[in-house]
Amino acid sequence: MKRLHIVGCPRSGTTLLMELLCNCFASDGFCAHESSIFAAPTVPDAGLYFSKQPNDIKQLRHIFFRDENLYIIYLGRDPRAVISSKHRENPGQYFCNYRVWAECDSAARRYEGHPRFLRLRYEDLVADPDRVQAEIAGHFPFLEQRHPFSEYHLHAAPSADARRAMNGLRAVNPDSLQKWRQHLPRIKEQYQRHPELADDLQRLGYETNRQWLQALESVEAQTYPCRYPERRELLKDWERNLRVWWKSHRYLAGRTGS
Repeated sequence: MKRLHIVGCPRSGTTLLMELLCNCFASDGFCAHESSIFAAPTVPDAGLYFSKQPNDIKQLRHIFFRDENLYIIYLGRDPRAVISSKHRENPGQYFCNYRVWAECDSAARRYEGHPRFLRLRYEDLVADPDRVQAEIAGHFPFLEQRHPFSEYHLHAAPSADARRAMNGLRAVNPDSLQKWRQHLPRIKEQYQRHPELADDLQRLGYETNRQWLQALESVEAQTYPCRYPERRELLKDWERNLRVWWKSHRYLAGRTGS
């Protein structure tokens, strides 16, 4: 079974990409909204299965290079947009922070250039969805197109969780690309805490220089509640890494025996 799994930092548009894939490419099955790479497919005998779990980008290291039927799409996004996305279930709380974004970006770089790994940008996806669809199809030639990405909303029936994550069903559009500018106190606080943010923006092509920092000059930084803590919780990380190792062992044993 081939499995195409979508990953990325939380709040990077992975739910949209999952809906696009499921509705516009043929498959034998897909998860309802999110499913760990270690979870068994809901269609056990599928020839091609789609799944998504953003944070799994940090859990692939033991299995990706050893499972020749595992294909990964990493969806990246401007970190300013990621860290300024509010938690919909708690409007007074931001969902993600730069630390988590940087961890995901660093993890993705382990797989750059591998033929079973494709890195995309959310900004490209919403600006020209059909061009990105062609890029995906070219990179993974086993995919069979059913509809263009630009028309996915005419065919989609997202789950309640997916609708909530996307804030409703609508055509792909770039309307959200500059919304981070409405959250400058949050951006400035994260930049002051993590000045390497400016380097990341240039490395990834979101900015060609540092002129964008002028927008922060007269802004007072402000600290807000966030779902993710600013500091890594080392004990929890150790426990999580141990669980990932054990799950990876079971995953590879199951793939070998299938």
